This record gives sequence, C-alpha cells and structure tokens, in this order.
Amino acid sequence: MKIKEQINQYTGITKYYDLLMTAGYYDYDSQTDALADILKSSDSVLELGVGTGLVAEKLIKKLPEIDFLGIDFTESMLVKARERLGENVALHHKNVLTMDLERKFDAAFSNGGIWYFIDDSQTEYTFCSHLPKVENIIKSFQNVANHLNDAGYLIFSVQGVHKDYEETLSNGITYSQQILPIPHDKFEKHYIFSQDQVILAKQTCTYQLLPETFAKLLLDECGFKFQNITPCKQYHVYQKIK
Repeated sequence: MKIKEQINQYTGITKYYDLLMTAGYYDYDSQTDALADILKSSDSVLELGVGTGLVAEKLIKKLPEIDFLGIDFTESMLVKARERLGENVALHHKNVLTMDLERKFDAAFSNGGIWYFIDDSQTEYTFCSHLPKVENIIKSFQNVANHLNDAGYLIFSVQGVHKDYEETLSNGITYSQQILPIPHDKFEKHYIFSQDQVILAKQTCTYQLLPETFAKLLLDECGFKFQNITPCKQYHVYQKIK
C-alpha cells in the first residue's frame, strides 16, 4: 500500500483550515489549560498531528520551558505551523508509522491529530483514528511507545460525534461536512469550503472506529495502561508501563 493511503492528509483544505478551526470548532484556551495541567511535570512533549500549530501556540505560551516537538504528515500544514510558531520550535514532516526522531519524550499527545476518543453519551467512548487500518493503529501505538520514556504519558483528546452540518465562516465562505458510513466500522468525512456556490476546496478522509474496550486492549498490548479521564472530560490519559 502506498504511504499516502495509510494516513489521512489535509492537503486539499490547508488554505482554509485555520478559518474553520478558529471559528469555534474547538475551544483552544480550555483545551490547552487542561493539557498544560497534565503536562506540567513533563520536560519534553511530542505533539502527534501538530496541524497548523494552533494547539502548540497556546500550549507553549502556558508552558514556556517545555521542550516541544511537533510532527505532521501534511507538509502544507507544517508550512503554516512554522509561520505561526517561528523557526525555534521543532517541527518535522513525519509519518507516525515510520518516524524515527532519535530521542524520547516524557509525554505525547494527539489533539485530534492522529487518534482521539468520541463522546457519544453512551456507556463507553468510541476510539477514532486517522489510520483506517487496525494493523496500522497498532503499529502507530508501538512506534509512539518507542519514543516515550518509561512511565511517559500518551494523551488523547475527546471530541463530539461526527455529523453533517453547514456554517458560514468569515468573508462569506461556507463550510459544510458530510459523514458517510462505510463497511468495517469506518466512515468518510467530506470537507467542503465554498463561496457563492463555487467550491473553493474539498477533502475526503477515511476514519476507523473502534469500541473503547477494544482500543484499551490494543493500547495495553502496546505497553499503555489507562490512567484517567481529566475532570473536564477533554482528555484520556494513558501511561507507558514497559
């Protein structure tokens, strides 16, 4: 399989990504407050899927002494992240499946970047991954474990349920997303930016869904033990135990 088919990219919508993300899609202040509280005892941290640097920007301001490194598989997103964060912040164009950063970290987190949990108000959360094959999810966990110090933390953000919707952003640009379930517990998410009924940019990504209990089993097999869900319910925290 070609490497580009192993993990989602956002090349098609990079130009408009920040416009959507800063229009209320996420509450970055609240999220980074919770992250900073988890990471306050960590000296070094790896962000998995740094995107355009929106989370990193606020986190670094709240933890200015932290040794931060961010990776992303979409190079055009990293261009924007470098513009936002400057040249002194370490950013690398890497695939979580194959990266070898030649160092280890006290913590790693994915704020929707590679994987996350979905809160659908059921008895358990649903695990969601930008890697649409279970064998690659396992491989990604193993590779991240290799990049963490003993007792290092692996942190996953929590998001709401994916659903169809449409909203008007600034400059008269309309964003719409469509969710299409496909076999084997996957779904396609269609991102569309348009103006005056003309499509400006679009992207389709394929996601893998797993029950929380199964995701915990995979994480356990890769050396991670569940620790807690933060009081704000924004993050699930696991710890490397071997």
